[in-house]
Amino acid sequence: MTMPDKSIHRGLRSTPRARMLARHFLRDRSGLSGLEFALLAPLIVVLFAATLDLGEALMVNRRVNQIATTTSDIVTQEPDWSNQQLKTLLDGATSILEPFVADPATVVVSVLDVDSKGKATVSWSYGYNTDALSAGAQSPVDIPSSIKEPGVQIVVTVVNFEMTTTFTSLLSQVTGLDSYQLSSSAFARPRVGDTVKHK
Repeated sequence: MTMPDKSIHRGLRSTPRARMLARHFLRDRSGLSGLEFALLAPLIVVLFAATLDLGEALMVNRRVNQIATTTSDIVTQEPDWSNQQLKTLLDGATSILEPFVADPATVVVSVLDVDSKGKATVSWSYGYNTDALSAGAQSPVDIPSSIKEPGVQIVVTVVNFEMTTTFTSLLSQVTGLDSYQLSSSAFARPRVGDTVKHK
């Protein structure tokens, strides 16, 4: 008489346990959150970097606007300006871009003549870190007809600034931009008399 193989019985007894373990494994979700985080982590990092980058760019853009408006306003308050005076003014005005200055900002201050037909052309111009506009050139910006008055000059300031941030290289794969090109312009009429002369 042969004895039954005990290993067969052990195998048969372990089958329900194996099925239970399999069902438990299929129901187990303890590692799912880790997997989800691993998939979403790169996107979270990119969004965080983009938020910081955009916030920094908006802050610097406000400063660029401030340079344009402040410069035009100050120039209108004097009857005449020399190149050295304008350089001193713009050295101070552009210093508010620190510590974001990689390449210096370029600023063009132009004083426009307005003829009887309302056409505005450059009377004289000063370029800071760039070339000035030639006398007789067209206005670098559109001037509203409401502020044009024949014989009354208009002071126009145009500021351009190239900004590179900490995350520029990271985000360039997404945005396609190697840097931010920030630009602003402002114009105003003279406060002392009708003209601003160049001396």
